[in-house]
Amino acid sequence: MKRWFSLTIYWFAVFILFFLLEKGIFLLYFFHKTLQLSFSDFIGVFIHGLWLDISLASYLITLPLLIFLIQLLAEKKMIPVFFKFYLPIVFFIMGLLFVGDLGIYENWNTKLNMRAIQNILNPKEMFASAGSSPLWLYILLIIAHVFYGWYAAQFLGRRKFAIAIGGIRWLNIPYFLLMSGLSFLGIRGAIGVTPINESSAYFSQNRFANHAAINTTWYAMQSMINIKLYVSANPYNFMKEEQAIRLVADLYKSKNDSLINVFNTEKPNIVFIQIESYGADVIKELGGLEGLTPNLSKIIGEGLLFENIYASGFRTDQGLVSILSGFPAQPNVSIIWNTEKHEKLPSITQKIKQAGYNTQLIYAGDILFSNMKAYAIHNGFEKIITENDFAISDRASKWGVYDGVMFQRAIKEINEIPLPFFTYLITLTSHEPYEIPTQPKFPGQDVNEQFKSACYYTDKTLGDFFNEAKKQSWYANTVFILCADHGHRFPYNRETYMPAVHHIPLIITGGALNDKLRGKRISSIGSQTDIASTLLHQLKINANDFIWSNDLLNPSRKNFAYYSFDDGFGWVSKNDTIAYSNTFRCLSWPYYSNDSLHSSLDTARAYLQSLYNAYLKY
Repeated sequence: MKRWFSLTIYWFAVFILFFLLEKGIFLLYFFHKTLQLSFSDFIGVFIHGLWLDISLASYLITLPLLIFLIQLLAEKKMIPVFFKFYLPIVFFIMGLLFVGDLGIYENWNTKLNMRAIQNILNPKEMFASAGSSPLWLYILLIIAHVFYGWYAAQFLGRRKFAIAIGGIRWLNIPYFLLMSGLSFLGIRGAIGVTPINESSAYFSQNRFANHAAINTTWYAMQSMINIKLYVSANPYNFMKEEQAIRLVADLYKSKNDSLINVFNTEKPNIVFIQIESYGADVIKELGGLEGLTPNLSKIIGEGLLFENIYASGFRTDQGLVSILSGFPAQPNVSIIWNTEKHEKLPSITQKIKQAGYNTQLIYAGDILFSNMKAYAIHNGFEKIITENDFAISDRASKWGVYDGVMFQRAIKEINEIPLPFFTYLITLTSHEPYEIPTQPKFPGQDVNEQFKSACYYTDKTLGDFFNEAKKQSWYANTVFILCADHGHRFPYNRETYMPAVHHIPLIITGGALNDKLRGKRISSIGSQTDIASTLLHQLKINANDFIWSNDLLNPSRKNFAYYSFDDGFGWVSKNDTIAYSNTFRCLSWPYYSNDSLHSSLDTARAYLQSLYNAYLKY
């Protein structure tokens, strides 16, 4: 029995020390955030994260316990050999997860979860996103993890418990059962009904301190286990279904068409430009930094600006579906990954193709990213231009082709497509790692300055594109719709749940825009999902299939916008603006606010509940 206990003690000593070291590295890596912690929060990171550390160590000891039992019963020296293979592999995997967590947290401000893992498993995404991070440091950290695992294997393999004890071997079975029971208790973290979860590591009003306390591997593993819950049942059941249906139906009572004619012709050509990461914070007219996007300011001055639009999600694939299919983003999952589901969604492309439009998509990156190819083909894009259609010399960015080269190709392709046309352009240079082919506007290696320089570069290419487009014969009969795929926490380093992160531009301009609307602003609160109904009504095309879309130009519509973030949702309306964390069942925004003070909370909960039920039924 003594040797069973010695195995457990040494095992936990090895792993708990390792997890404490990981937390220290995490705090050092984000030292600018660590400096803002109080002393009690700093110490609390190590103390309050212990339960999750113990839980993961308990997970990892289950297989060694079984091998140890076999060794004792068979009287074979198996443990040292087993450790030499098991531990380096385990620590290698933990090293990959740890560096992935550093990169994800740096860009998303969220811990590594299943959604993030799905994206970084895409090679293009993984290497491109890593470009804004110190790759050499990541490699060293992975090597250090493996070395620690190798040393731990040598250390544990030399302990006395590695030798069979002989004697009455069946007496070891009760000890094995006892150790297994303790291990199971460590995994659950409690003997009650509710097993341990990340809430046990939360102890501070400082969000970063709580995230630093969470064991990275435990969180990623739980996210992989729990993803099944998000595809088989609705995790957002807040109220009776009848009440949820009634509250959501009230939001869409008015389906009357707009009284405003945005276009000066019945069937204009349409160029839709989906701009990467262009939140309101980089646009002066929406309260953002001045001088960062001067060309977009000029475009706004010549066009119609919707100044209170919010991105439905926080990733490109979510923005694409929200815009083209009018289907809101879901926390933790994305419908575009499930071809069987997204093929049942309506889309703008299908509708206007039936109305006689010729369609094309230009995305100068990897179209396989986030299952975009399947979505684009199914939704009626007759011609799809990707990075593979550019010269190898043009593919100089980690994401593919720089925006300037993409826009030059767009002019050529639009000149060749028959009229009327619907061309959908997706920019990518303002995505991390924020590489640009020109001298940075904002010098320095700080990622915030790199982001601003990338936005400035994309703005310059937008200006060049419009200058060239105005010279073309088709410009006079064409409208351009510009919208961001999502906002960004930079340049103010906001938290992802904040409403300001999801505030984005929506602009209509071009030769076919009604002259009376140039320089005008629409103050209605809305979402990317409302673009479908708004555009189709202007084209006199039936939009009844888009049940989550609401015409932004309809004077009788309800003003609201929903957005999602990591296991949470936000709601913006004239009377209320909130963000709610489903993980902790409380408001994340406004800070320190009581749920009962916000009349919109029930409506917002009903919206997400009904939305997720719709997702499950597709």
